[in-house]
Amino acid sequence: MAITAHDSGNVGASFISKEIRDESGSLAVLVLSLFLILLVSSLAVVDTSDNFLAKRQLIEIGEVAITKAAHQISLSRYYSGNIVMDNSLADGAQFRIPLDCTAASSAFLEEIAASNLRGSAIRIESWDCSNDEVSASISAEIPILIKLPFGIGSNQTQITSTIAATSIIGGARG
Repeated sequence: MAITAHDSGNVGASFISKEIRDESGSLAVLVLSLFLILLVSSLAVVDTSDNFLAKRQLIEIGEVAITKAAHQISLSRYYSGNIVMDNSLADGAQFRIPLDCTAASSAFLEEIAASNLRGSAIRIESWDCSNDEVSASISAEIPILIKLPFGIGSNQTQITSTIAATSIIGGARG
């Protein structure tokens, strides 16, 4: 029996429909897809964890700098008795050590200039010295730990931290 052109078309169509109904490779596609999703998700978790650690490191650098700033005492105000009361306790028995804001700013700037976060410079976003309390906001751009595939994400991450400090004198003034 000879196969006509019309019959050969049916043979090809039935072969394709038979292959489509055959599910032997569908599990491999599913496993590969789930693996890729898991891989990209784990890379994102690693990147997020690295950003958390970088923020903690920036806070530590800021705490060192703000502590040095909070130790810049205004000796003239301290010895004249011009001390601000700290209302953090109900009886008001604590007083703040008077700060020299100019010296505090200078000490903070020097400490931040001498520090870096993973090789990146730290920028001072804001600085405030009032009521014998110092506060600042600092930031740094760090390179990401793992570059995500397919161009997802950026090459750098900006980390920002806000810190504050004051020095307290305990006891009531008589």
